[in-house]
Amino acid sequence: MIPFLSSGLPNSSLPIVDGSAQPFEHLLDFKTFASLRRMVSNQKSKPLVKRADFMKQVTLYLPEVAARIEESDFGIVHLEVGAMKLVARDAIVARDHVAIRRYLSLIADLFERADAELYDAIRISFLEALFLGETSIVYMEARHMLSRPMENVLRQAEARLEKSRTATL
Repeated sequence: MIPFLSSGLPNSSLPIVDGSAQPFEHLLDFKTFASLRRMVSNQKSKPLVKRADFMKQVTLYLPEVAARIEESDFGIVHLEVGAMKLVARDAIVARDHVAIRRYLSLIADLFERADAELYDAIRISFLEALFLGETSIVYMEARHMLSRPMENVLRQAEARLEKSRTATL
């Protein structure tokens, strides 16, 4: 049982040993409570997505991506996500905005709910491999379709790349 230190609550007669303990009411304001409540409700509504879930989503919604995954690549998440990158690259070069939006929409949804392994694969084998260093207009058009979290991760990767380039000079 957690002792409450304010008067009128159970166990309020317990002595304060170091004087640093504060009543519970002062540690949690409504803004913090509301933020925690949103975070918890978001986590319940969006379960983690793992590699197998990624493959199910790709197979169901993007059969053209599933067709690109060879038997030797199956089971290696970076290669599976890399197949998604190849299809997205083809759509970007062809300026097929409908297809680009489909691919980025699925990736954005998975990116926000991915477990650590899938998150890294999407970050490295899709986002960085597809957009890092690309400055052509077709890639800039596609980049504007990225979700905010994916854009932020891509900017962080660009900053790391720039930092490593300046460090070597």
